Formats: sequence, structure tokens, C-alpha cells
Amino acid sequence: MVMEPEEVRGMHRRLGFRHLALAVTLLGLLAGVVLVWTFRDSLRSPQALYRAAQRARPERAAVLYAGLAEKLPQIEEYARLWAAEVAMPDLEALRTLQTVVAFRPQSAAAYQAHIAIARYYASIEAPEAEDEYHAALALHDTVALRLELARYLEERGDVEGAYAEYLHILGEQPDAFAGMRRTGQDPLTVAEDLNAATYYSDALETLRGNDDPEALPLSARALAGLGRYEEAEAAYRAWLEEMPDDVTAQLGLAQVLVRLGHPDEALSLYRTTDTPDGRLAQAELLEEEDPDEALALYLDSPYPVAWWSATTMLEAQGRLTETLPIYARLGQTDTYLADDAAYRLYVLAQRLGDEEAQAEGKALLDGFGLNWLALRAAEGELGLATAPPLGAAGGDILDKARALELIGREDLAHMELVLAARFWRAPEMDLAMAEALASRGHVVDAQAIAEEYIEDHPRAPLAFWQLSYPRPYSATVESEAAEFDVDPLLIWAVMREESRYDPEALSYVGARGLMQVMPPSQAWIAEQLAEDISPGDAFTPQANIRMGAWFLAFLLDYFDGDLELVIAAYNGGAGSVDSWQADPLVSNRDDLLRWIGFGETREYLERVSASYRVYQDLYASGSSNME
Repeated sequence: MVMEPEEVRGMHRRLGFRHLALAVTLLGLLAGVVLVWTFRDSLRSPQALYRAAQRARPERAAVLYAGLAEKLPQIEEYARLWAAEVAMPDLEALRTLQTVVAFRPQSAAAYQAHIAIARYYASIEAPEAEDEYHAALALHDTVALRLELARYLEERGDVEGAYAEYLHILGEQPDAFAGMRRTGQDPLTVAEDLNAATYYSDALETLRGNDDPEALPLSARALAGLGRYEEAEAAYRAWLEEMPDDVTAQLGLAQVLVRLGHPDEALSLYRTTDTPDGRLAQAELLEEEDPDEALALYLDSPYPVAWWSATTMLEAQGRLTETLPIYARLGQTDTYLADDAAYRLYVLAQRLGDEEAQAEGKALLDGFGLNWLALRAAEGELGLATAPPLGAAGGDILDKARALELIGREDLAHMELVLAARFWRAPEMDLAMAEALASRGHVVDAQAIAEEYIEDHPRAPLAFWQLSYPRPYSATVESEAAEFDVDPLLIWAVMREESRYDPEALSYVGARGLMQVMPPSQAWIAEQLAEDISPGDAFTPQANIRMGAWFLAFLLDYFDGDLELVIAAYNGGAGSVDSWQADPLVSNRDDLLRWIGFGETREYLERVSASYRVYQDLYASGSSNME
């Protein structure tokens, strides 16, 4: 059928409209694509902008960082910093980095800028690099950055400076010892520094084959430090053949002879050396042979520890009255024995009916601030002295931290908070930064800030006390405490003194983790629990807290719930506590506190007991949900 002309024209019009609509649609889509492409950066999230800028070429990165600064003006300086870093070694970029440093000299941004500038100067062999490295280290000291500085100085030929940096990180960086060997100008100096750091084996390795007579003292000290006493004796005697009147050699040989079971010869050598150390050593050897001379030597010594030994002798002889002025003298010293001496003065004076001496002891105790022995003497409640709450502060720093966290730079946010507390030195700022750190899980940093503030301001706002005595890992602590029937506050008190809440803490004797569990103890506890606990588990909070809670429960059962004995045994061992209690000189708990055989354990008992009292004062009415 043939279509009429009008029908054909209508069909053509309809097709034209369709083509026009399609064209318009295509043009719209194309315009949309162009618009999206044109404004693609403004449509991206801050995280996407930052990630893209990290991968982009310098010119494109500068655009992306500018867009990031528009979205997050709180970190505009960081955007300029990062754009300048990728543009280096452009001189304009260098000036930008210097501007970032000048804008906030004590910030994480300045730290990053100092490192970038240092590396640039190092690349062109400019001496300013060292100053920039040191400026960065003054803000945030890390082993990695010190190693970088040491290698830079070594490459530059500054072996003295490089040696000092390698020595600084000895024990924290495996390459440090090799660096010291390379840059040490004199093996004797290297060995002396290694001895001072108790790296005795490395000191001997450094001295191997060295027949210089001046190497003899260093070898002797290293051998003695390693417990190789027969070899040490030979080295000391060889040293004395070279220098017969050397007092240090005489003292060293005498100490080794005591270890080897030759006290008479050692005593003869000590008498030859007219030094405070020699006279103290004489007194220790004479306690049984000639107690009167030993006592005289102790009392004449300039060392407070010698006076403590004098009171030990006098008390053992029942001469209590004579100890009072010595304890009073000790109580006025700036030593770890001062509070112990003041408390013993108070106890003995009370026992002897000497009211004047008792008042003196009480006055000394009152001067120690928060002190468990002072609380014990007062027989009262703790009653923390708190100040009114502080106002808000640090809003701009907190905003920067949140913006940095938004783009995944939690490391820089953390540094911002730490540096703000460190350099602003204002109570409100300290509190705001510590609270921000704690809320982000940085309990170690928050606690350190609060503890330092309380040391300077004993009457601190309650918030500072709670930050200094926090309850981290609360779900784990409360769960394990409930399972083993232990007060969770006791677990936190022990944790505070053992590790300051650091799950990666490692002591010089090998104790590990939050509750500082020794490897043999871990193996025994795992056996008792019938659980497979691998060595590395000591550094995981859940496993470490579980082991510590179980051990506290074991000690509580062993000592019938006597907390003081439990705390002492956690540090010194249950067997040691049993032996101290069996001492004939111990008639009551006050005597036990005096006759605890390990000074470390005595101090530990006092610190943990004080912390436990604070925890009870702060939290006895409830528990935390902060993890």
C-alpha cells in the first residue's frame, strides 16, 4: 500500500524528533561526563583525594592536595607540606617546607618538614642537614631516624658524630654495634663505652688481639661482668703488674676475690685502698668477723645505703634506741630508702615510747606526699586531694587530629596530641590531650601526661587522677578477675607498676607484657591452666592478663588472702616471703616491712599498695567500660 504524502511527512517529523531527542540526550550525557571530569576532584572524598595525591605526579599531586585543603582546611599546612615533599628538590618547595616549620615549630607537620629538609640537604652534601635531623629528633626521637642520621654522618666523614649516634641506639638497633666498630677511632674507647652499657661480650670482641696494656682494665671489667671470675682475676693481676698502685684495679681484684671465695685477701686489698667504696666493702666483709669495726665504717660512710646497713646490724643486736638518729638522718635523704627509714623511725619510736622521735618520723612521712607508708602510719582513708574541673582547651589541635584520622594518618594525629601536651604546658591542654589520647587507645601516653602533672600538682582535678590510674583492657581484666575471683582493681594496680600499661614491655631480666610474666612462670602457669600459651602470647593483652590474674589468685589462696604478702610475692617470690616471715627478728607486719630481703620487693610492695588504694578511692563504687 502506498503511503499518502502527509503520512510520509509525519513519519519523517517523528523520526526527526527522535533523532533530536537522542542527540540532546547524548549531548547531555557528554556534558555530564565533561562536568564530572572537570569537577571530579571536588566530588571525591578527602580519603580518596589523599590516596590519589600519594600516587600522582608532582603537578597533579599539587592540585589534589589543594583540593584536600579546601575540604579539610584544618590540615591545610599538611597539604602544603605533602605537595612540597613530592616537588622537591624544587627551591620553591624548599621554601614551603621552611614556612611549615616556622608556622608551628613544635608540631607533627614541622617534624615531617624537618626530615624532608634534612634529606634534601644530605642529598646535596650541605652541612645544614645535621641541624635539621637534630631538630626533628628534638620533636620526636626514633631509633630509625637516629640510625639515618648516624649513616649520614658516617658517609660525610664525621666519624665522631656518627659514633655518638650509634652509641645512642646501642641495644635498640642491631646495626649499632657494627657502626660503632666502624666509626670508633680507638678500640679502647669503644670497649669502654660497651662496658658502660654492660655489653661485656661485645667489649671483649672489640679487644680481641689487642695487646695494649691499657686494654687490661677493660678486659678485666668485661670478664667480671660476664661472671668469668678466674679469667677476670688473671686480667686484674696483669693490670696490677703494669700499674701496682692503681686503686681501681685493686678494688676490682678484691671484688673478684670475694666472688671466688677469698675474703681475707680481698679484705687486705680493700684496706690498701683508702676510698669510700673500699671502706664500704670492708664493712660488708667485717660484719661477722669484727662487727664493731664494720659498724664504725658504715656510720662513717657518705653513702645512705651504708647507714641502712648500720641500722640492720644495730637492730639485730637489739640496740634499737641507737638506730633512731640514724633512721632520722636517712629519712632526710633523697634516696629510695628515705620513706622506709622514716616509717621505721616512727614504728620503733612508738615501740620505745619516744614521743619526740615518733613525731619526727611522722613529720618526715607527711612530707612524702602520696605514700603508702605514710597512709599506714596515719591509719586513715586515702582521701585524694582534688582540684575543681578544668575548662575545655585544644580545640584546634583536636580538629587537626580528627581531620588527619579521616584520611588515615592516625600516626600524625597521635603525634599532634603528644606534642601539644609536651610543649604547651598548660593544665587545660594537658588534660584535653591526655583525654584524647586515652579515648584513642593510647593509654601509655595519656597516663604519662597525667602522672607528670600530678607529680607537679598533687591537688589535681579528678580527671587527671583517673587518667593516671586508668582501667584499660577492662573487658578482659573484669572477665579474668571474675573467673579467678580477684579484684580487678588489684590487677590494674599491679599492671600500673609492672608495665605502665604497655603490652610490649620487656624488662632487662626478660619479664614480658602488661603483668610482666617471666618465661619460666609462663610455662608453669600454662601447665596449671592446661592451656597452650606460646612465648609470643606474653605480649598479647588477653593472654598476659589471664596469666597475671591466675597467678594473683594462686598467691591469694597460698597466703589466705593477705594482700601485702601477695603483692610482695608477686615480685619477690612466695618462697622468699616465707623465709622473711620466718626471720627471728620479725615479730609483726611492721618488722616484716623492714626485713624484706630485697630492696626492690620492698619498694614494689609500697608502690603497688599505694596504687591499689588510689584505685579503690577512684573506682570502688563501679567499673569502667573503656577498652
